[in-house]
Amino acid sequence: MQPVGQIILVTGLALVAAALSACGQRGPLYLPDAPAARQRATLPQTVFGGGSAPEQTASAPVPTQTVPALSNLPPE
Repeated sequence: MQPVGQIILVTGLALVAAALSACGQRGPLYLPDAPAARQRATLPQTVFGGGSAPEQTASAPVPTQTVPALSNLPPE
C-alpha cells in the first residue's frame, strides 16, 4: 500500500472511531427538573437572548444582563 493510502486509511479509521465513541455522558439523557435547573436559560434564550425568565424561587437575587444577540455581525 502506498504511504498516502496508509495515511488516508488511518485517518479514516480514526474518524470512524471518534464518531462511534461516547462523549463521556453515562446513563440516559434527561431534562433536569430541580429548582436550580429552572433558573437556567433555555437554548433559544442563550442563542437569541431575551425571552421571559421563570420566576425566581431563591431568596438571593440573580444578576441579569441583556446582550443583543449576534451584535458582532456586520450590517447587511
